[in-house]
Formats: sequence, structure tokens, C-alpha cells
Amino acid sequence: MEQSRLDIMIYGHDGRGLGHVSRSAAIGMALRRLYPHLKVCLLTGCRQTQELIGDVPLDWLKLPAYDTVVIDGRSTGTDGPCGFEDKELGHLRAEQIRQLVALYRPRLILADHTPQGKHRELVPALTAETVERPQWILGMRGVVGSVSQAGSELATELFQRYYNGLLWYGDSSVLGPDHLEILGHRFACEPVECGYVSRLIELISLAHPSGVRRYGCTVSIPWFGEHTDTFFERLIEALGLMGPDYGRFRIFLGGDDIFPYGQKLEGLDFCTLERFGPQYVETLCRSKSALVFGGYNSLVDVLSMGIPALAVMRDMQDREQQDHLAALSRSVGNRLSVVMENECSVEQLYTMLTELMKTGNDPFEIPVNLGGAEKAARVLAAML
Repeated sequence: MEQSRLDIMIYGHDGRGLGHVSRSAAIGMALRRLYPHLKVCLLTGCRQTQELIGDVPLDWLKLPAYDTVVIDGRSTGTDGPCGFEDKELGHLRAEQIRQLVALYRPRLILADHTPQGKHRELVPALTAETVERPQWILGMRGVVGSVSQAGSELATELFQRYYNGLLWYGDSSVLGPDHLEILGHRFACEPVECGYVSRLIELISLAHPSGVRRYGCTVSIPWFGEHTDTFFERLIEALGLMGPDYGRFRIFLGGDDIFPYGQKLEGLDFCTLERFGPQYVETLCRSKSALVFGGYNSLVDVLSMGIPALAVMRDMQDREQQDHLAALSRSVGNRLSVVMENECSVEQLYTMLTELMKTGNDPFEIPVNLGGAEKAARVLAAML
């Protein structure tokens, strides 16, 4: 009896934030919802993947995780949690991915962000000469930024030689036509505009109906960069000035050791500190406002909820957050305010948070296309 093939393998690389994996998981969830007969599997090294998927019947394979540090606004690879040096881990993952593709024989592979992967780990599988060669599709976020791997000659060469299509997870009515034109020119391929990809929309549609907005604010700090410790201390001081009149603040932190940060909340009984987990989605659904960092995943979360938010922008050299937040702010208006992580003062945070809490608490219509996961799923299924 001939072994059946995996229909779609989705690869989301990992290392710093959750944006790549969150988009990949959302599209996998949409595929399982719309086409339950298809065999779909997510491949990533992200340790938080199961928390992102929740109870949705999307299976996934865990690779050894990458890790990064941010120095002067630039991400730099460091030893992974398993102890392997960054480049060595890239070689190991490359061989592992090649073997997994040979074993599961996917008919289609969707890769996020870069044709070659973060450390060229997709290249051996991509260039393998096989009779049952899969279709390769690349998906890219709304504002790519000046990411060397995405804009390199190698990326262009690999895409034009081995890839069969390009999905764009953005909205041209918000971001303008330039990003589509740049990608189309770079890869000599017309991108398919999907809209923003929202993991929360997939989760809520299946398991998390919205409820009473019982919390004042959800605060999300997914990872700590070179300025985040100072920002956190200023935030706690600003919350102390605000007091309990605005409701309960639930603060979610990424990372393994949150205990030292919890000690800083002493005396702020209206604030709680928690690790990210399934309760984050439920809390956001029941919050009147949010404070999030300016990555793609966090911004789409609050847009999906239709609640006012204060976005904290990191000073990253690739300028993705700066350009993205500028465009979104123009579309959303005063429902999305922006503050610089490394420049804000206690007084500025206090003022912006109190203004945020006074904004109307009723969910509002977002002038942004958030249907990217479903559109991408339908495009991929049609390609099969």
C-alpha cells in the first residue's frame, strides 16, 4: 500500500518575537477549519507554539529553537536553549528539515518571511532533486523592513528558481501600494494580497467568544530587549500614579523567569503579573484597552479585538515597526497611540495611559482587512 502524502507543511522560523510563528499557526488553523480533510502540519522551533494554537486541531513538529539578543537595535543570533551555537544549529536544522520533507513528502510548503530560512536551513530541502517535488510558497508580512535575508541576492535567486508563488500579509488600503510593488519587482512575481493574518480571529471563532469587558487593560511584553527593563520600571511607576480607579491591569511577560519583575509590583494590588498562556487571549477579549509592543503579531491582536491600544515601539534598525506603526496610526486614528520604548518618561506613560483609559470602551470597526489567514488558506488549497 502506497503511503499517502502530507498535503501542506507550514514553516515558521523563530528566535525573537512570535510574529512569524503566529502567522504560520493562524494559516494552519484556517486550513484545518475550512478544509478538515487536508493533512496539514506546522514546523517550527518556537517553544510557545502550543500556547498559540490552543485547542485547535492543528498538529506541529518542534525543532531545536533559535535564540537572539538585540544589540544597538539589531538582532544577533546567540546559543540556542539546547546549547548549540547559532550557525551550528542552523546546519542541524537544515538537515532535519530536509529529512522531514523527504519523510512526509508534502505536496505544498509555505515558508514565512525568507525563501532560504533564517540561517539557510530551508536550502537543502528546497534544492533537493525529488520526483515528488512540492510546490513552495513564500508568505511575507505587510512591512518587510530592511531585513538582509529577505532582500539578499540569494533570496531573490532561490525564489525565482524554486518558488511557485508569493502571499502578502498586508492591506494596501492601509499600507499603500509600494510594498506590493517592491516585492513584485524584487521577486519577479505578482504577490497575492491576503490581508492581515490574525491568530486571534481563528481562536475566537472556535473557542473564545468575547465576554464582558471586566479588565481595565491587558499589558503584553513578549520579549525583553536592551531597553525593556528600564521601560518596565517606568511603566510600574506610572501605574502607581494612576491607582486602581481605571480597573485591573493584567501584565503578561515572555521569558522563563518573571519572578524578579513580580517583586516590583508590591503595593499595586490592582495589577497582576503572569506568563503568556491560553489565559492571554481570554483576558484580551475581556479588556477595555491594551498596551502592547509594536510587532506584527501584537498589533494584529488588538486590532482583532477592536479595542484602543498604546503601542510601544522598539528602536530597531530594520525600521519595520516604525514604518508599520506610522501607517496603522493614520488609519486607526486616536484608537492607536505610539510611544518609543527607549525615550518615554514616567510622566509621558502616565498621561498616555490615562488618555487611553478615557477612550470609548465599546469595540470599534477597524478599517483594516484582517481576513488574511482565511484568504491564504483558500489560495493554498486552490493550488493543491
